[in-house]
Amino acid sequence: MRLPPRPTFRARLALLLAAKGALTVTLLLVASYLLFLFGGHPVSRASLLVEYGIVLAVLSAITWGLAWLLSGWMLRPLRRITDAARRITGEDLHERLALDGPADELTELGDTFDAMLARLEAAFAGQQMFAANAAHELRTPLAVMRAELDLLLTGPEPSPAEVRDTAARLRHTVLSSERLLERLLTLSRGMLAPGEQEPVPLDQVTWQALAAAAESTRAHGLTIRPRLHEARAYGDLSLLGELAGNLIGNAVKYNCPDGWIAVDTCTDGDRVILEIANSGQRIADADLDGLLEPFRRAGQQRTGNSSGLGLSIVRAIVTAHGGELGLRALAGGGLAVRVSLPAAPDGGGQVPASSSS
Repeated sequence: MRLPPRPTFRARLALLLAAKGALTVTLLLVASYLLFLFGGHPVSRASLLVEYGIVLAVLSAITWGLAWLLSGWMLRPLRRITDAARRITGEDLHERLALDGPADELTELGDTFDAMLARLEAAFAGQQMFAANAAHELRTPLAVMRAELDLLLTGPEPSPAEVRDTAARLRHTVLSSERLLERLLTLSRGMLAPGEQEPVPLDQVTWQALAAAAESTRAHGLTIRPRLHEARAYGDLSLLGELAGNLIGNAVKYNCPDGWIAVDTCTDGDRVILEIANSGQRIADADLDGLLEPFRRAGQQRTGNSSGLGLSIVRAIVTAHGGELGLRALAGGGLAVRVSLPAAPDGGGQVPASSSS
């Protein structure tokens, strides 16, 4: 059975004020009647006005006091919200108001405040996890470099060939660390906002990313199935290039020998679509959301030489452009990633011809 709607806080407060006014007038009229009835002597107009003034002042003070007490009782939930907003810090985000009472504006405000705390708690937890994982990823190459240098300093006198080998290994580790830092910076930039926005031919940008990955696809024996129709997005050229490169890089890295990669671009109304699907290991639907988290892969965390930032960077770039990102596990194994971005208005938008061949 559906319960009848409860009066809102605004309606109850209006009712309280109306009752206050009605009570004041009623009491004033009663007092006036009693004065004339039991006065016992003629009452002049001047003295009557004075008596009315005294009675009105007394009754107004009484009714104002009652209204003050009642409104204070009604506004207690608002004071709880105010006190919580002053008290809660980053260490107390688990607290909730959980206001009870009628479903009025104040209860709705309390529920909204609790929902905001839940979002902040999740954001703080994600930030702390990201910082911990980033520190872990950066600690590993630093430990490798320190071990190599300690071996040079404390070991026997190395030959020139051993010094060159050590220098080559150190250079490889430094380059890996630089790539990781660049990806972390890209992720941070994508979380904030894109830079200069312009019409971007996403089909050409995707073709460039495919060309850049041609050597890797040949080495893995992968078959490429491109269907690149015109798709002009509106956004940051460098970030959208990073997006396409990350998606194709993931499709190559997490594929299977002699597998395939399908790349599609098209325009759908005021949106442009980029979809990249690839063969590979089977992925459970429950693992799809985890793939978008930094330093994560399907069912794993911090695996191999991969930093696990590819899809998290893609998500940040898509969010910064006001787009949508969807993941779909393929029945035979592998993953399909669909990106929807705002289409560019009519106009130009070309990438350099020398890089699109």
